[in-house]
Amino acid sequence: MIKSLINKPTVTAIIICAGEATRWANYMNVPKHFAPVDGEPILHRTIRLASKYTSTIYVVAKSQNYKIKNSQLFVPKLDTTNEDADKFLSSKDLWNLGGRTIVFYGDVFFTDDAMRQIFTHRKREWTLFAREHESKITGTPYGECFAQSFYPENIPEHLSNLNRIAYERREGIIDRCGGWEHYRAMADVDLKEHRINGRFYDIDDYTDDFDYPDDYDRFIKAWAKRSNKNKEK
Repeated sequence: MIKSLINKPTVTAIIICAGEATRWANYMNVPKHFAPVDGEPILHRTIRLASKYTSTIYVVAKSQNYKIKNSQLFVPKLDTTNEDADKFLSSKDLWNLGGRTIVFYGDVFFTDDAMRQIFTHRKREWTLFAREHESKITGTPYGECFAQSFYPENIPEHLSNLNRIAYERREGIIDRCGGWEHYRAMADVDLKEHRINGRFYDIDDYTDDFDYPDDYDRFIKAWAKRSNKNKEK
């Protein structure tokens, strides 16, 4: 455990970027966390926006290329037996034992308003910040997870359910064990059923996730149309 975080009352922001990103396939010859929007890599944007609310920001990644101003690089010990749940479990040494932890997906473009809503959300419970269904704004045809927030008293359940979905994926009970499966476990929903049951905060604006090159290209077209409309005004 990192001693500086023990009993620390401030918000700890963790940006997870240690996945394999196979679906991105090194599009544009950059990791998806560095996909540019208006000339700024989205990871840099996330750090810049988060730094308005906290000075404790960690980037969880395997490469020294992820050393970025206003954040600290944390190189995790990965455990492939945890399947996709390891993207959360690998950051557990950073979880704030004395205050709030917010875990951001590193491949998400966050709007200023979305970042404000996440940091100013005051309900003291484990919460997923996400979009339940497709986006009429960006055109993404499916729901997306963006961030999750929890407090010290939530950590035992949080950890238990991450271990649960990893186990069920290893045993072939479920096909995947990512953010939605974790949410369903935390919300007491069947792991194969896409249903919201509390512990959920909906963000439905230009905030979006880039898993595939098509996700990025579609977003850029939508973002360009928005920019043109603003210019016309």
